[in-house]
Amino acid sequence: MKPLYGKGCTSKSRSGVLGSVLVMTRVTLLLCTSLSVVGCNRPEETTAAEPELHAGKPAESNPLRQGFTQNPDPDTPGLPPPIPPFLNDAERAAARMLTAEITEADAIEAQRELEVLVEAFEREPRSELVDQLRETALGLAKRGHILQLGTDTLYADYLFPNSEADADGNYKGKLVVLTGRIAPLNMKDFADGFKLIEQNPYVHDPLLLATDYELSFVECRLAQPWFQLLRDWQPIHFIAEVEGKKASDVMLGRCIVL
Repeated sequence: MKPLYGKGCTSKSRSGVLGSVLVMTRVTLLLCTSLSVVGCNRPEETTAAEPELHAGKPAESNPLRQGFTQNPDPDTPGLPPPIPPFLNDAERAAARMLTAEITEADAIEAQRELEVLVEAFEREPRSELVDQLRETALGLAKRGHILQLGTDTLYADYLFPNSEADADGNYKGKLVVLTGRIAPLNMKDFADGFKLIEQNPYVHDPLLLATDYELSFVECRLAQPWFQLLRDWQPIHFIAEVEGKKASDVMLGRCIVL
């Protein structure tokens, strides 16, 4: 039989070679084991969780925390939706024709009828009174016995070249039905041209109604501010008593949102 390690290889050299091979094998095994352990203990890479999507109506968006110095576009994302008109076009046309025919006694009686309900609400605010006031005001407006107009129209009637005295003669001291949009209260202390829009209803005291004139308002004192929480840029119909013009604003009192 031929020698395992070739010619001239002694037993002593053979044992040295075998020892070296065993040492190298043990080192290799230790290295593999260490690498295996490190690989097991290495934390797995994680990815950011995907946002959960919910079916159904999307939440109302905040329009980039923007504010406006006058009436924004009604379609601006995040603003309250529009409301139906208090009177439709046909009813408004009929009311204008009837207004020319009513007597002074009719107008006084209509004011007295509204006054009773407004006073009752001021003493004890209740939802039932608001409903009754809305129905009464709607009936009187359709017959042309009380005025129903937009806050922009009211404000414009007090501006040059119109006469402020004539506007007072038409409106001052009278209860009228108005339609307008609520401006954020923080527009009153305008500083930087852009204001935050509060998405949740809150107490507006005073109530600012936006006009088409920058930073000019129809300002109204609510009859019961804490009873009716309102949103910024919410369109509303309301009844109020006209007090006249003060500085650049037209002032109203005893406002009740219908």
